Amino acid sequence: MSSNFVSGVTDFDTYLATNPLHTLTFPGYEWFSNYGTTSASVTYDLGSLTNIDRLALWNEETSGIGTLNLFHSSDGINFAPLALGLKPTDNPLANYPADVFSFASVNTRYIRFDMSDCPQPNPASFPSCAIGEVAFRKANVPEPASVLGLLAIGALGAGAALKRKLK
Repeated sequence: MSSNFVSGVTDFDTYLATNPLHTLTFPGYEWFSNYGTTSASVTYDLGSLTNIDRLALWNEETSGIGTLNLFHSSDGINFAPLALGLKPTDNPLANYPADVFSFASVNTRYIRFDMSDCPQPNPASFPSCAIGEVAFRKANVPEPASVLGLLAIGALGAGAALKRKLK
């Protein structure tokens, strides 16, 4: 990568605004399936339940994912669909930016990539599925209005009771 992303530290939106590029030079940090495979699955463990709503994917340039289906799970065993039929960019043999995919916010620990149609038909493609880099965006979880309303009513009630007691 042209600049580093540290999960839980780096702000996703600020980072992507700098247009970080995945470099063509292979430093050994990419993931590749076995030679000759046209589909693969990879599961990411986020470490704890986390609300996410976006994914930045730097689709590897010689063995890119043709079709990507995302699934989520809180236990790593039972997975539910998150986003299906995503079509990442078939990147050229050059440095390239991320594709950013948005989806409904989900509280999850595990994200599974089910990849198919690998590699994309880029010249000089290596016959496997591969991932350049990924980053997940933590979603803000707003406080429900009903809870805030109950807190306000409770504070008013406590204030009124205290006022009566003081009289």
